[in-house]
Order: sequence, then structure tokens, then C-alpha cells
Amino acid sequence: MKLSRSLKLNPYLIVIVPFIDLMFVLLLLLFASSTFLVHPGISVNLPFSKFTLGQQKNPLIVSVSGAPFPLIYYEDQQVTLENLGRRLDTLHPSDRSIIIQADRTTPHGTVVEIMNFFLEKGYPVVLATSPKSS
Repeated sequence: MKLSRSLKLNPYLIVIVPFIDLMFVLLLLLFASSTFLVHPGISVNLPFSKFTLGQQKNPLIVSVSGAPFPLIYYEDQQVTLENLGRRLDTLHPSDRSIIIQADRTTPHGTVVEIMNFFLEKGYPVVLATSPKSS
């Protein structure tokens, strides 16, 4: 006696189910990778360096836009050095390090002035670079 199935399997499910799973994985990767952006609002062309440092402990990121009129950004807001100094006075320098993301067209003197400002306040300073030329 031959038994027959009462439920018929749709052959298109074999193609559609993996496709839907793939779409969910791609959507998940899109959402996960969008959180990796450090400063989404400030466009900085970092200079090239083949040397890198490891992860910094609890960093504060300061961005400097390019020439001819360099602007300083902290927490996606434009600030002056004096205003930034007042903001950082409440923090403990031993707990935080400063990462300066300076555009490659920023004058060297401006970057050194900002770096000296943080060093005088007792913060360790790191200059951000790009791992390959763009």
C-alpha cells in the first residue's frame, strides 16, 4: 500500500526562503556597520601613515577642518580653543586621551598649536592618520 502526502510542498519555497534569509543578514550588517562611524558629520581627509597605534583608552576626538580657515570641532560642534578648554576642565586628564583628526591641508602650525594646548592641560595626544593613501 502506497502512502500519499496530504500536504504538497511548494518547490518555490526552496529558492525564496534562503533569499529572505540573505536579505535579513544584509540588513543586519547594514545596521551594524553604520554604528562604526566615529564622526559622521565632519569630513576630514587624514594624512597617510603606514604606522598605527593600538586602541586608545577612553579617547576624546577633536577634528580640525582643512585650509584656508581651519575650524576646530568637538562633539560635532564648532568650538574655539578657549571654549574647548573650559569644556575639558571638568574632565580628568589621566583618564582620557585626545585624538586629533586634522585634515591633511591644515597648516602644520595650527595642528602644533592645538597639540600644545592639550599637552599643557596634561592630556596625552595622538594624531589620527589614514592607513593608506586615498
